[in-house]
Amino acid sequence: MLLGLSIGLAPSCAGQIDSRIFRPDPMPREVNWAGPAPVEVTTTTTDGVHLKGYWWAPTRAGAPVLVFFHGQSGNRFESAKMAAALVTDGQGVLVASYRGYGDNPGKPSEAGLYADGDAFVRLAGTLAPGARLYVCGFSLGSAVALRAGIAPGVRGIVTIGAFTRIADLAPPLARAFVGNRFDNLAAIAQVEKPVLLIHGTADEVVPFAHAERLRAAARRARLLRLPGAPHRLDFAQLAPMLWSNLAQMPAPLD
Repeated sequence: MLLGLSIGLAPSCAGQIDSRIFRPDPMPREVNWAGPAPVEVTTTTTDGVHLKGYWWAPTRAGAPVLVFFHGQSGNRFESAKMAAALVTDGQGVLVASYRGYGDNPGKPSEAGLYADGDAFVRLAGTLAPGARLYVCGFSLGSAVALRAGIAPGVRGIVTIGAFTRIADLAPPLARAFVGNRFDNLAAIAQVEKPVLLIHGTADEVVPFAHAERLRAAARRARLLRLPGAPHRLDFAQLAPMLWSNLAQMPAPLD
């Protein structure tokens, strides 16, 4: 994320700092799937942006549905390749993406990503009405998940490699010039639904201490500590742990 920025950044470099937060990639010319292909879906945000994502519908009765929010880089195809490993036992997975990423229109911003997240949660409710719905965010997507997860119908929130605040990942001298807050400490303190924090102890991007601080600030959160795991986890190994923990997650209070 911001860890690659120079310690000597000045106020004039504030735009450079924020530009490092969002790192969208264009869609590839050809989209090829290693396993069952998802369906391309579209949703519209409250400010009128039309966004594309991918959808694996649940294949068994009563299966849960997970809305997955990717990190700062990539596009919906790269995100779907990562999330495909979560479709292990007939669960539904909706892969969200953001404005300005891939071939989605618009320019990414903090407020924009939150609106995008809300739109995909609404879409999930339409695609699988009545399903047990969860949201999951990886890295920057954790901030989106913590906001989108408060929507009615969402039973719980999962974060993977979540940070406290985006500025906390910048060098100390540059923190005052980070315009996008992405304040997960403040957000998680307001979340009344159960939260599962997944974090590797060897995370080289977001130190494990961020997860501990988030757990301490939360109302209803459990920290799943992954000894020796890096920031970008192997989702094939993660999937059984994730679904097992979701099955044991307490019901929301609302």
